[in-house]
Amino acid sequence: MSDELRKRLARSDPMHPGVPTEPTTKESSRELLETIMSTPTKQTTGRSADNSRRVWTVAVAAVAALALAIAGGLFLVGGEETPPAAALELNAAGEDVMASCIMFSPEELDRVAEIAFEGTVTEVDGDTVTLTVDTWFRGDEVGEVVLHAPQGMEALIGGIPFEVDGQYLITAQGGNVNYCGFSGPSTSDLRTGFEAAFAQG
Repeated sequence: MSDELRKRLARSDPMHPGVPTEPTTKESSRELLETIMSTPTKQTTGRSADNSRRVWTVAVAAVAALALAIAGGLFLVGGEETPPAAALELNAAGEDVMASCIMFSPEELDRVAEIAFEGTVTEVDGDTVTLTVDTWFRGDEVGEVVLHAPQGMEALIGGIPFEVDGQYLITAQGGNVNYCGFSGPSTSDLRTGFEAAFAQG
């Protein structure tokens, strides 16, 4: 070995020249060398690394699928929400104001009532009366009914004087409110008639 090569090796040695060293022929040096040579190195290449990447990819995909399922479920729940039904509109002018009245009876009430409910008036605006339905006896079970009732109808036979916060029992046939005692303020007698008529159906 040339002097120049020795100098280069000395410069590349990180150990300080003053640090004592042991010859390789000593027992302790051979044991240290044996330990170094027999210690396996850990690598993440090959099949083990591929398996780790595969497990990680599957886990990420599962989490993403779960998140999409939850989001989709929330979306479907919101999409299936049924919108509130529109108010039912009835004509309260009467088909023939000159027609004579039929005697009231539960049987006749059952015959002439395509729609029957009990409701509370929430608004009277000119010819329009709005009621919130308290009880349905027959017909469309919406929450609100609007009656188109020309002013002055209350002066006719069986006419109804609608007032805000008043409670009324109403029947209708063919979209027209029945008068002549088949609709009116919610009294105990009229309610008894309603309950008897619609218990039969």
